[in-house]
Amino acid sequence: MRTNKRMKTEALISTWAELPDEIMMEVLLRLPVKSTLRFRAVCRAWAATLSSDEFRALHMARAEAGAASAQPRLLVVAPTSAACEATAVYSCSPPEPGASLLLTLGDLRGDFVDGIAAPCRGLVLLYDAVAPAYYVVNAATRAVTRLPPGQDVVNSSAGLGYDAQTNKHKVMRLLRMGKDITCEVYTLGGVHGDRWMLAAGRVPSSLSTTAQCAIYAAESGNLPPVFANGSLLWLIYGRFSPQNSAVAAITFSVTEETFGWVKAPPCGTLLGVQLVELDGCLCMVRDLRHGSPDCNSAVEIWKLQDYTSGIWSLDTRVDLSHAGVSLLTPKVIRVLGATGDGRSVKKIVMATSNHTVHAYDTMSKNVETILSVADDTEMSYPSDRTAIRICLFKETFAPVHKTQEEISFSSPLAKATREILLRLPPRSIVQFKRVCSQWRRLIEDKGFIHSYFAHKSLENRAKIMIVGKGTGRRKFFRFAPLENWRSDAADEDAWLDSKVVCSKPCHGLNLLITAELDYLYNPCTGYCRTNAYPGSLPCPPWETPTDGGILQDHAFAIGNKNVGLGFNPFNQEHVSVIILYQYKDFKTREYRLTCSVWHCRAGFFQEGLVPWLPVNNMPPAYVDGMLFWMSDPMLGPISEYAILCFDIATEKFDVASCPPEINTANWSIHSTWNLFVAELRGKLCVVLADLKRDELVIWELENGEWDEIYTVRLEASPNYSLRSNVVVPLAVDPMDGSILLSTGRKMGFYDPVNETVGELYDVDEILRTYKMTGAYSQGAPCQEQAMPLVPMLYEGSIVSYPRMRKDKILH
Repeated sequence: MRTNKRMKTEALISTWAELPDEIMMEVLLRLPVKSTLRFRAVCRAWAATLSSDEFRALHMARAEAGAASAQPRLLVVAPTSAACEATAVYSCSPPEPGASLLLTLGDLRGDFVDGIAAPCRGLVLLYDAVAPAYYVVNAATRAVTRLPPGQDVVNSSAGLGYDAQTNKHKVMRLLRMGKDITCEVYTLGGVHGDRWMLAAGRVPSSLSTTAQCAIYAAESGNLPPVFANGSLLWLIYGRFSPQNSAVAAITFSVTEETFGWVKAPPCGTLLGVQLVELDGCLCMVRDLRHGSPDCNSAVEIWKLQDYTSGIWSLDTRVDLSHAGVSLLTPKVIRVLGATGDGRSVKKIVMATSNHTVHAYDTMSKNVETILSVADDTEMSYPSDRTAIRICLFKETFAPVHKTQEEISFSSPLAKATREILLRLPPRSIVQFKRVCSQWRRLIEDKGFIHSYFAHKSLENRAKIMIVGKGTGRRKFFRFAPLENWRSDAADEDAWLDSKVVCSKPCHGLNLLITAELDYLYNPCTGYCRTNAYPGSLPCPPWETPTDGGILQDHAFAIGNKNVGLGFNPFNQEHVSVIILYQYKDFKTREYRLTCSVWHCRAGFFQEGLVPWLPVNNMPPAYVDGMLFWMSDPMLGPISEYAILCFDIATEKFDVASCPPEINTANWSIHSTWNLFVAELRGKLCVVLADLKRDELVIWELENGEWDEIYTVRLEASPNYSLRSNVVVPLAVDPMDGSILLSTGRKMGFYDPVNETVGELYDVDEILRTYKMTGAYSQGAPCQEQAMPLVPMLYEGSIVSYPRMRKDKILH
């Protein structure tokens, strides 16, 4: 029996069949793209018609004709959340309130998307400065393609254009390689496949310096090139121009792939200028608020009358004095384009760095605010970013032409392979890279790496490895499952010969800290990167007090440094923050320290940071883009505990208070308790170690409020006594609520019901068994005896960083 839905569909087809083809086509061309895409499912004939090149061309022609008479429709690119983990693309149709989410790009970091140019026949080019990678997006059809990587350079600028001769879109990159300027072209759906090709025409030697200036101007002003009259044009600021140059822009013919230049207008190209295409003509916008002697509250639009002669004329002058602070105070104003209301009344649409959009009526001379991202939408747009990621939106069916790699990744076989690989251990994943090139690309794909880490994070029980000495040849350490620690202890060649402190895992990587070097490791795959910082000492060159409530030398302290591993959520990079003490005097409370940040991806140091407080010798805690240390009340002017906070993204220090229930003002050097920080269940915790009661009291910070969550009583576990050990809580088992404790020498789960510790690892058992061999190193004389094997928490991941020859510049 036929369903009602099928009967209605057949009736619709029958009705449409009675209409002339011209009328049916005219109706379909007037439909929104989203509806037209759904109508492809009506029948095969409709699918063929609505997918044909002829229909696309007719729809494009209608979109071009209707653009001037339509109300402004805007495309807004914004992060999906405050953490900028992905990028969302929205559509706004003022004066209607709100914004419609069109699509989300999970691999594109929202806070590092450059300013976007006007769409080229419905397609938008987005650039992710973190990857780095280029994306071509058709927001109307929700189609996206990520372009293959091009040449790896520091300075470049790219734009999207259209070749009318071949009916293809092209992405062109202008590159600075040392003193040379070159360019490469990627053709969407081109005959050369998924490859960047050198442009047919080289940059003329006479324009080499000008091209360099164009790249610098694009990067400094966050101004992508503009597509107009079949060419991409890069603006040249006056301060970047070659001396005595009258060049306003360098041009690249998308069809001929040759370079040229455009003469500057009489007004010059000082700061505050931009290029824009209006009504099919190239225009230059002058923001006269930037130091112009003529006027400080106006925007001028100059139109290029003739490319050959380079004649410009003043077309429009927008008086901002009546627009209020919304247009007078923003740092940047950009003209997005022009629209009308069907009666030849042109409105010029402008966006600001305050994330507002305004329309200027050329007839009435009025300026109205048509969109405020902060007030009219719920987007998480970063208020401190000046890059304007708003453009006029035009619906078309222009294809993005996915790469062969994307097509192969979306096949049923590739999806099944992906699901299988997600369930394999990390070391097997690395080995499977050798199966074929397609598997290697799949495994090294950033999206797969993120999915694999997320999949393994579902197994949120603590995973523990034993760290021993490696065999050399960049195998500095050896990692083995915890259950094999007794058999591994029998191999004396694997015993560590110096003290090692292991960080907790941070986004798939661990930091192994020694007196001489720090090692960034993925213990699952063997990936490693080393860091040596001058000034680190195995033995502190000062006298340490014997009281103060905390041992000065323990399994979690090493030499004169305190190192924390964190993760920058904005640029997706691990960082190591190194605090080195040069001097401590516990009698005078004086100290001297340095603080540096090691950027793990690029491998460079950033020095000169100044912590607001001295920190104690306990390891920091990492939580949600922040590193936290407990201060040292025995140093500095303040003799009570406080929490030192470091925001990794902004690279700024701050100070937070401890739980108010802890009267830190009562602490003295004779106190029998101390404080340190820890991370448990993804939250910041403060741990009070009470030596007199032999118990740990743990507070957790949630929504700005401190709450006492655990009391760990160790009276029944003498091996974990606080009078002779520093005991650190590492994790909470989500199944039974038991707490993983470590002294460095011993590790076990504390049962909060029975108030006992079930031991997992005991280094003293190794020493008792093998102490007669004489193979065990005592380490430096000032340090606690080095342990032959060290337990370490880890996360299942395949995270790594490629070897880089230079630093990437992120704007």
